[in-house]
Parts: sequence; structure tokens; C-alpha cells
Amino acid sequence: MALVTLTSDWKNDDFYVGAIKGVLYSSIPRVNVVDITHKIDSYKFTQAAFIIRNSFLHFPEGTIHIVSINSEITETYAPVCIKIRGQYFIGTASGIFSLIFSEKPERIVRIHEREGWYNSSFPDLTLYAKAAAHIATGGDISDLGNDYVDEARHIQLMPVYDEYEISGSIIYIDSYSNIFTNITRRRFEQVCRNRRYTISFKSESYKIQKLSNTYNEVEVADMLALFNSLDLLEIAMRNARLSELVGLRINDPVIIKFRS
Repeated sequence: MALVTLTSDWKNDDFYVGAIKGVLYSSIPRVNVVDITHKIDSYKFTQAAFIIRNSFLHFPEGTIHIVSINSEITETYAPVCIKIRGQYFIGTASGIFSLIFSEKPERIVRIHEREGWYNSSFPDLTLYAKAAAHIATGGDISDLGNDYVDEARHIQLMPVYDEYEISGSIIYIDSYSNIFTNITRRRFEQVCRNRRYTISFKSESYKIQKLSNTYNEVEVADMLALFNSLDLLEIAMRNARLSELVGLRINDPVIIKFRS
């Protein structure tokens, strides 16, 4: 059975999701269409990239991912199909893929228009869904077009650190209003060396001085910090909505200071 995923900023209020699913179900026998999410904030590449990057590794080889975030095709931003780790990504090369992949893809081709396929204001429907159907029904990626070099890039913020401090930032806020930072467990342990520390955010107005293993280690409405399943530093408030209550946003700083 073919497996196709959809990720977009369309929400569920328009016809876009239904239309693209209709093309997929009409074109691919026994297809399974999986909605990763359609709740991406409009045009938010970083949010979409974070979700896709941490989702696709759990899908089997052969999965086809249609990425529909600001997918308008221009002279600069080409329609592409990317093969990486045995999976396929179809979308507009607007820089989003530079945020998703940490390694060089096996292959990138520029999707060419052909009979029945055309670029429009909705290329996800008129071009990308049909390219997905081509691959899902046994077609080769080479048939879609010529090799392409994706030079579009978005800069991914990285934490800055020295012997006494790690300066990171918020890279994602989940549906529970918990914040994910770009500070990894590995970097923390490298700098910490079993010293005491203070985790602060919102201009040092809020501080946490120990790490938890689970949410249940603190009382309801208390703040906590832990390294989550992605090995990223996560800050939350048990049974409450931290980022909304405190007023935190993507790219806000999170600082860890160490002391002897």
C-alpha cells in the first residue's frame, strides 16, 4: 500500500485538503493518506520544518511527503522531488528543505510540467499530487525531471556557549503551550560538568534551577525543565499553558548559567 503524507498551513476551513486527497485517492490504488498537520501558522517555515524533521524518520521507506507551505512556484523557487533515506519529499524549493534535512539528499530533481500536469496558483493539486501518484504507482524519480541543485537556504539558529553559559532560543511551541529550545542534552552535559546551574527566560524574570525527568515531579502550575524525547531542552508548566501565561514567542532567548 502506498503511503502519502500531507503537511500544510491550510487549516481545515477551505477546500484545499479535500481536493488534494481526492486526486491522490483517484490516482493511486489502495493509497493511505496521512495528515501530519494542517495547523502550521501561515508561511511559518521553521514551524513546519520542525514538525516534519521530527516526524518523517518514523515513516517507512517509500513514503511520499507533500510539503505545502507557501508553495508558489517562481523563477527562484522551483518545484522539486527529493529522495532521502529512501523516502520522497515533494514541494517548492523555497528554503524549507534546508531546515528539514541534516544530511545531503540522495537525489533532487526539478519537476517538469507535462500533459495533464501544470503550474498554477495551486501547484500542490495540479503538479505535486500527480508527481506523488507517479512515484506511488512505480514511476522513477528520474521521469519527473532533471537533476537540480537546491540553493535556497533558511538559517537555523544555533545556541552560543562558553565555559559558564549556554545562550539558546525557543524554536517551537507545541499545542500545550510548552516551549522547545535548541539546547541539546549533549551540549548541556558538555558544558555543565556536574555544576549547579540556573535556567532563565523572559529577561531572567523566570528561573528554574533543576531538571526534571517527568512532568509529575512538580506540583500543578509549577514550572519545570526537562530533556524531552528529542533530547531538546523543554520548558513547561504542569497542567498550564506556559508560553501564553508568560508571553513567550519563537526566537525568544533561553539562558543557562553555570556556577562552581
